[in-house]
Amino acid sequence: MRNTKLNKLYQRVDRCSFCKASGNKLQHIHGYGTLNPKLMLILINPTHRNVSAHHGYHGPRFPFIGVRQFWRVLAEGGLIDQKVARSLPLRSGWNSKHTKLVQRELIRNKLFLTNVVKCCYDYSAYPSGRVIKDQTKLLAEEIRIVNPKKIVAFGGLVYKTLTGRNVKLSKYWYGQKREKVCEATLERRTPIVPCYFPIGRGKPKEAAEILRQLA
Repeated sequence: MRNTKLNKLYQRVDRCSFCKASGNKLQHIHGYGTLNPKLMLILINPTHRNVSAHHGYHGPRFPFIGVRQFWRVLAEGGLIDQKVARSLPLRSGWNSKHTKLVQRELIRNKLFLTNVVKCCYDYSAYPSGRVIKDQTKLLAEEIRIVNPKKIVAFGGLVYKTLTGRNVKLSKYWYGQKREKVCEATLERRTPIVPCYFPIGRGKPKEAAEILRQLA
């Protein structure tokens, strides 16, 4: 997947004034997948665990390169092939072959994967409100270009960034009166589904269960 409008957008991302001012040497993480996807998967921000964030890496940059746990959750959720997910190594053994495998899975399954904030940090805290607000404008452009049929918002902060509303995931998914979500996403109307964060401080089993309902 390469699109002229997306390329120009990501060139602007790479000129981020916040990273320049702070001396952040990690590379920005772009989005990747197919245009007009059935699902656009949006997370909040990348971290240094992504092998494509490090200086000297010259291949494609997109979320969770080198983080096999994420791809296994997508597989458990029925979004990508289980055999591919099981074949992925730990970060230390990850190479371009594995990156190409997950790229093919995103394209084959009509998915697009990105973050609200493309800046990558060497810590796991959320980015500042100023950074989120600034890069949400770029995300709005990205959504318009990608044109997804549906968006999966991983985590409450992503959902609130997209809709301006808070959501309690346990109540939404397991309450007796599940709310039907069809919010305005930054100047366009696209159905948005809130989902638990899939790894780390999130709930991978619950996230996979939700994804199975969308696959």
